[in-house]
Amino acid sequence: MSVKLLSEKVSYRSEPGSLQIIVLGKIERWKEALLTAWLLAWIFCGGVVFNEYWHSTNRENKMIYLIFLIFWAYYFWRIGRVWLFRRGGNELIKVQNNTLVLKRSFFTYGKSREFDLEGITDLKPLKISKTSFAHTYENSWWVLGGEKISFEYHGKVVKLAMQISDDTRNRLLSMMKKQIAKNLKSLN
Repeated sequence: MSVKLLSEKVSYRSEPGSLQIIVLGKIERWKEALLTAWLLAWIFCGGVVFNEYWHSTNRENKMIYLIFLIFWAYYFWRIGRVWLFRRGGNELIKVQNNTLVLKRSFFTYGKSREFDLEGITDLKPLKISKTSFAHTYENSWWVLGGEKISFEYHGKVVKLAMQISDDTRNRLLSMMKKQIAKNLKSLN
């Protein structure tokens, strides 16, 4: 079967007994340029503080620089992950045989998580009030988040399908539910 587009960011391939969905992490070029500029400015600022730390002889100043660099490193890791995901990342959702596979990839590198279909319950749209701060933050292009679908698996909530439109989410959810039902029926 060939790959079909569900939206600008979402493509899928359906075969008997299998459904594979790809949600792209790409954003517009100007947003990508702003993200790159932000990352470069962050690296420059960290470099300046590291240089001051390295050349400082005052013990108290060194401690302040070190604490700043620890926070800097944490946020560098966060923005670096977002930048990598926006440059070439995607989310793979695959329903095949008795499993649902989720993989968040950064240029093909990423860890797959497998879920038995029989353990998946309450597959539904993730509802967050559009007027809430969480909705605004999660759907911002400078963060990784904004999942639109969730399910429960052995008492834990699993989220997927980042930053897609509500219409795409509904169509994707319908496809997933149908494929999961077919696969569960064929196993019994």
